[in-house]
Amino acid sequence: MSVGERIISLRTASSLSQGQLAERMGVSRQAVSKWENDLSCPDPLRLIQLADALNTDVEYLATGRHTAMKV
Repeated sequence: MSVGERIISLRTASSLSQGQLAERMGVSRQAVSKWENDLSCPDPLRLIQLADALNTDVEYLATGRHTAMKV
C-alpha cells in the first residue's frame, strides 16, 4: 500500500472529504489530491500534521508500519 493509499484509507475512515482534510491542514484540496494519487508527497512537517489530523502516527503514514509501544 502506498502513502497515498494510506491517506485515502484513513481519510475515508474518518469520514472526511479531501476539502475538509485540506482545511484542517491549511493546504489546498489539490495538494491532498496529489498526495492521495502519489503525484507528490507531504513534506516532513506536513506529514506530522497529517498524522495528527488522521489520528495515526507518522511511521504508519510513511512506511505502513505502526510504532511499537515501548514499556
